Amino acid sequence: MKKAMLLHELHPALVHMPLALLPTAAMADLISVTTGDAAWARVARRIWVAGSVSGVVAGVTGLAASQEVRLETPRSQDMTFLHGAGNATVLLGALGVTVWRLRREPTAATVALGLGACGLALYTATLGGKLVYELGVGQRDATRKDAPMLLTRDAPLLLVRDALRGAQWLVTRARELLAGGRPLAKGSAGAEPSGESLTLPAPVVVFHGRGRPMPQA
Repeated sequence: MKKAMLLHELHPALVHMPLALLPTAAMADLISVTTGDAAWARVARRIWVAGSVSGVVAGVTGLAASQEVRLETPRSQDMTFLHGAGNATVLLGALGVTVWRLRREPTAATVALGLGACGLALYTATLGGKLVYELGVGQRDATRKDAPMLLTRDAPLLLVRDALRGAQWLVTRARELLAGGRPLAKGSAGAEPSGESLTLPAPVVVFHGRGRPMPQA
């Protein structure tokens, strides 16, 4: 039975922080812009900083996790790519708003950019959920003997190494797509590809009374 936390499990443990903080910051800015209340703007500024910093940490651990789990199908590989590329876009948008907000008051444009980044984060979070719960990414790695452990002396070095490899993989796949290379696998954007729909088992039929069949749910 696995007891120690694996290195790739650090990403899902940390990702909730930016997912909560960044929408909160955007909504606080929205309230400040619509009401003119400077107090909300000051609160939002601090939350933008906290959300962006936590987003960087979650992003680094996510890049590392992409190299530490088994992506056994083209669909899981490309869904991971879209998850990472989308989150990189969200993070860049959040960092841009944060830099602006450090010295300036919120505007309608920065509010729109912040809310748009949060909307994209909902989509990338959906892809992350599908990777785990639908495709089983990371679940089978829990029993691997070679899976890197979190609380070890080598963990920081492994995290940095795998994060750099993950960033390189992300850029390489993006360049391949832009150059017209191998297209995205079917269903990698989230929709289930045809022919892979979930097939429910046939209902169990038992006989009731005088031989009358009664289907059981």
